Amino acid sequence: MKSGRVVDYARLDWTDGVPRSADFDDIYFSGYGLSETRHVFLDGNDLARRFDGAPGFSIGELGFGSGLNMLAVADLWRNSDKQPGARLNLFSVECAPFDPQALARAHRAWPELDLLSDALLENYPPPLRGFHSIDLADDVTLTLGFGDANALLKETDGAFDAWFFDGFAPAKNPDLWSPELFDQISRLSAPTATFATFSVAGAVRRALGGAGFQIEKRPGFGRKKEMLAGRLLEKPRARQSAAPWFDRSGSNPLKPGAKVAVIGGGIAGASLAFSLRATGLQPTVFDPNGIAAGASGNPAGLIMPRIDLGDNAASQFFAHAYVHSIARLRNLSAAGNDNLFNPCGVLQKFKTEDEKHRAERILAERILPVGWVEKCHDGGLFFPQGGVVDPGAYCKVLIGGAELISERVSRICDQSDSVDIHTSAGLVRSFDGVIVANSIAALSFSQCRTLPLTPVRGQIDFFSGVAPPARAITYGSYAATAPGGGAIIGATYDHSGTRNPTKTSVEATQENIAAASALIDIALLEVSGSTPRASLRCQTPDRLPVAGPIPDWDYFSAQYDGVRTGAKGPFPPAQRFANVFILAGLGSRGFVTAPYCADIIAAAMTGRPAPAERMIADALDPARFFIREMKRTRTIRAQ
Repeated sequence: MKSGRVVDYARLDWTDGVPRSADFDDIYFSGYGLSETRHVFLDGNDLARRFDGAPGFSIGELGFGSGLNMLAVADLWRNSDKQPGARLNLFSVECAPFDPQALARAHRAWPELDLLSDALLENYPPPLRGFHSIDLADDVTLTLGFGDANALLKETDGAFDAWFFDGFAPAKNPDLWSPELFDQISRLSAPTATFATFSVAGAVRRALGGAGFQIEKRPGFGRKKEMLAGRLLEKPRARQSAAPWFDRSGSNPLKPGAKVAVIGGGIAGASLAFSLRATGLQPTVFDPNGIAAGASGNPAGLIMPRIDLGDNAASQFFAHAYVHSIARLRNLSAAGNDNLFNPCGVLQKFKTEDEKHRAERILAERILPVGWVEKCHDGGLFFPQGGVVDPGAYCKVLIGGAELISERVSRICDQSDSVDIHTSAGLVRSFDGVIVANSIAALSFSQCRTLPLTPVRGQIDFFSGVAPPARAITYGSYAATAPGGGAIIGATYDHSGTRNPTKTSVEATQENIAAASALIDIALLEVSGSTPRASLRCQTPDRLPVAGPIPDWDYFSAQYDGVRTGAKGPFPPAQRFANVFILAGLGSRGFVTAPYCADIIAAAMTGRPAPAERMIADALDPARFFIREMKRTRTIRAQ
């Protein structure tokens, strides 16, 4: 695998419809692949019996390959008599994924799995390293990780009920059968976890035994005389975390049907409502001004990536958020929301030599996959999947049929087994969880007041009679086609105008027109022809959103005070307000980042595998500012 955020597709040879890895010289499945999968992995883990009456189930896999095992187990789940509302969570990793055409070719061998195969192929992600979330059915979610298995397992959390070990044979690919990898498997296993694998190699048996698994040889399939199956006997003692303040395991996962209050009806709250419904929860949205009334109510929203150089958490987050948002919009458009998104593409201009050199580095570092970013003849970059979304329509579609209460939430009271929501009109409602998603107004709640959220007023200008550019164009500011016609330009950043957040000004319009001169022909752009709109954005010091469970600040102050004085610990795991989360600080990129953040939060609330590596979740964690301030204070004292 080359450097960068992108992984390379598998190199395949085909014989009679069966793919063979050119790198590992081993086949992905035999001519009886589906029957073998059912014998080894489904029967080996006794899944038919365990699915019946199950309230939910989680399965992990090493070696996604063609996806056969995941499709087969989803098919079994679909035909099982599980409990109402039960969900199947699948998790699989693959270092060299099939390209989409090869995946479709492989799936022709199993026409009985066509419905599930179609769902996988329609939502198959680009080869971006890290985790991707795919809904194979209404009650089946696949978290698919691309990249090195050991690195990916270290970056995830979970409690899997069963495991499929289906990498290439240990002699061909020993890295996927190492003791270190099985130690991670043990850490990620539920107390009653089982496993199955085709391999009976001695190194595999020793690695499994060393990780605490009981091992049993069973009859294999076809020409393979034996296979292994077993269960976990003893989990290894948990190691002391180097950053216990980022522990997010305190809350009990919410069960299907649990009720969650979402405070805020903008893109953050709307995305949360969508993600919560998709995971079987029942959201209620509170907003006194209705849907998309604030910054999310602009005439148009630009969908394009923020590109950060280097292989760091911010770079990973923004790349995955962009890919995730494009997938969400495509799915909604395919479902009949034809006027929601205009995929006109986005051209990002670069003018100085330093800027053009940065564009070259973006391409060289493979931050986005081939076909997701292109070099332009003038040194700029073009993002063909990008475009313009209708903000109001998008938020309404995301909220869907969720209950909407047009009242202002005045107080959040965290109880032992519930969360009470109080409104300024005197309404009191009890919920199983709550997510604060009302931008800068989050600071009105006691649970959020330590967060360094900053308001920034921004103004856009809409020109109904101006022919818009064919593609959205950005160079600091942007110019784009507005839904329904006309051109939209903007936006200003005003840190001093927060007292009158919706007040527009001629000066701001002139500023937008001046900035647009670098993008489009401004001959027709006159101040008198503009329909301006101003609103507040909410941002953080590091320009990353705040997304995750809110810390118990009194506990943090008492338990982590030693960080300020340079103590080495050990420190206890973090404590959070039970099922009280926040999504805020989206800045000017909420339409790109909110859907991804919402899925991360929904996964955390339900206990399913997160669609993000732990380093990304840590970078978004509300606790990060508290700990940074502690460390900064220590540095100042030392000086």
